[in-house]
Amino acid sequence: MTELRTTTERKADVLEALGKDFDMWVATADPSGRPTLIAASGWWDGTRIVMATQGASRTAQNLAQNPIAKLALGTQADAIMVTAHLEDSYPARQAPADVAEGFEKAAGWDPREEGEGWVFYRFRPERIQAYRGYGELQGRDVMKGSRWLA
Repeated sequence: MTELRTTTERKADVLEALGKDFDMWVATADPSGRPTLIAASGWWDGTRIVMATQGASRTAQNLAQNPIAKLALGTQADAIMVTAHLEDSYPARQAPADVAEGFEKAAGWDPREEGEGWVFYRFRPERIQAYRGYGELQGRDVMKGSRWLA
């Protein structure tokens, strides 16, 4: 088994991954607990994760009723799991310029140009875990209660 990363090393790896153009899986659930999972582009603005999807989608409906989401980045061998709370959302064409332009620069596409119905969603991470395989399950938390642990 390789040496385990420290919390500080894991946090640095998480911030590096979030600082790049990234795709993620976004899981939401309706009030009855029925889950929905989508793939989405993501942008880290330094404190929040921003994504975009159609406002009429099941994911959007779920978030309107239950503002908690699970976001997953990486691979099975190098996973980042985020439990996040929906902080705010904006119809794409009415989004603040910093949100829309930051997302476009990071993700490489602009939901404002995709037609009507696109919405930006901005999430505040509450818990972030980072682990490389089963050997790193212990000590995988790098953020709890929206506070970095290192």
